[in-house]
Amino acid sequence: MSGFLLRIIINAVILFMVVVELPGIFVDTLGGTLLGATIVGVANAAIRPLLSIADLPLSFMNLGGITVVTNVFTPFMVVKALPGFQITGMVASLAGILLITLCSVTLSKVIHDR
Repeated sequence: MSGFLLRIIINAVILFMVVVELPGIFVDTLGGTLLGATIVGVANAAIRPLLSIADLPLSFMNLGGITVVTNVFTPFMVVKALPGFQITGMVASLAGILLITLCSVTLSKVIHDR
């Protein structure tokens, strides 16, 4: 359980840093940023592994290509559903989502639940 909470907190910090540093991604308030970071952290720590298990049969058929789609789709889905988030431009959106995804996958490999 401590690994799960640690991944949530680190994912939240990563999203906060992406929003602050990456041009093209705006949030109305600091509270909205923290709420969004927490929700994306929970989604990356809980929902993405479940989607990975669900898409396992498809991953065998297309040599893992669907895993990339799952890893990119999870944070994008959450960020688009949150009020107050504005993403202008495809480049900022893709860069932010790929950065969050890369960090989340790395965290999942490094930090294991006990």
